[in-house]
Amino acid sequence: MCPSPYFLPAVVTYFRERTRLWAVAGVWTGALLSALNLYAAVATYIPQFLVRNDFRLVYGAALNAWEHGYGHLYDLGGQKNTVEGLGAYWSPFLNPPPLAWLGTPFLLLPFDAAIVLWSALLVAAALLAWWLVAPGTGLTRAAHLALFVGLFPTAFGVMVGQPVALVAAAVAASWWLAEHRMPVLGGLALSLVAIKPQLALLVPPCLLVAGQRPMFVAWLGATALMVVVALVLLGGDGLQRYRDVLALASQWEPTRRYAIAGPLGLGPQVYVVEAVVVGVAMFAAWRHRHAGTGLPIATGIVASLLFTPYVGFQDFAMLVVAGWLVMRSRATTVQVALLVGGYALLELALVVLALPILVAEAALLISLAWPGDSARLAPGERLPVSRDARLAPEARNES
Repeated sequence: MCPSPYFLPAVVTYFRERTRLWAVAGVWTGALLSALNLYAAVATYIPQFLVRNDFRLVYGAALNAWEHGYGHLYDLGGQKNTVEGLGAYWSPFLNPPPLAWLGTPFLLLPFDAAIVLWSALLVAAALLAWWLVAPGTGLTRAAHLALFVGLFPTAFGVMVGQPVALVAAAVAASWWLAEHRMPVLGGLALSLVAIKPQLALLVPPCLLVAGQRPMFVAWLGATALMVVVALVLLGGDGLQRYRDVLALASQWEPTRRYAIAGPLGLGPQVYVVEAVVVGVAMFAAWRHRHAGTGLPIATGIVASLLFTPYVGFQDFAMLVVAGWLVMRSRATTVQVALLVGGYALLELALVVLALPILVAEAALLISLAWPGDSARLAPGERLPVSRDARLAPEARNES
């Protein structure tokens, strides 16, 4: 006996309407995962912060540049001597100059105190990203917070001092400012992703294709200024050292483990896939050109993590921000399923490794390019992507 054609939609509606049940389940799941993360932090990462916390590399690079000039920022010998002088374990500092600039004020503090302050900054940034972007109210928002904090890539990033939470906060702030009719300030906030640009590399082009020109221009101007300052400070020798470091990073297995270059290997096939990713992302952004900034930014995040050859395990925390933006923009049933399944894959990333995660990312990107409600909006009509949308002039006029 064949099921009624109304059976599946009824089931979907039933589960969608159980919001309080899902919120309670989310809070408990996030709390349990957070307890496991706290145990890992206390048992492993806090006692071994001199080896495991990457802030030692930021602090060491900033100190080396401060003492020997910014032309030596990527002098690996100087980095090694400085970091080992802190009593810490050295590995190359691979990030762009703005991250070292951000680390420079911390030189006012002893390293042991600076690392605590840095960790507090990362926690505050993660909370800011949740506060600005997470959808829903009350218990639902609490569930999003618990699941975000409980996700091991998020917790791992904070434990090891990676600046992922700072990038997430910058992207979240850029979206919030744009949705509150401050696109220029949103573009300036977006420029702060320069501390780790590969996490949101394709967000600005997606915004441009989606018609968010003031935001794009503001981002471009601020980023261009940072590039000029970096080039002046580095000089010719410093720039060559930076190129050498990037060449080293492209061959380093840990930076490719969760990128498409991991399963595909290095070669022309990677460039073909990257070109396809960019094409799909630009098409998706164009389709959502009347849907505000949420979906273009979400598209840019997902595409960036697929495009870049440098992806760390902790970088997947950015996908939570993308997921929140998708949920704010009338996520389809397929997208909700991908977000739930993707969360499970990210939590088990150390077990399932890269391929299933890459497939889930690709499926989410394709779903964003697929015809949906936002693609059928009339010109000028907007989805209610912000919980404060009712305060917008258009909403007040309509009411």
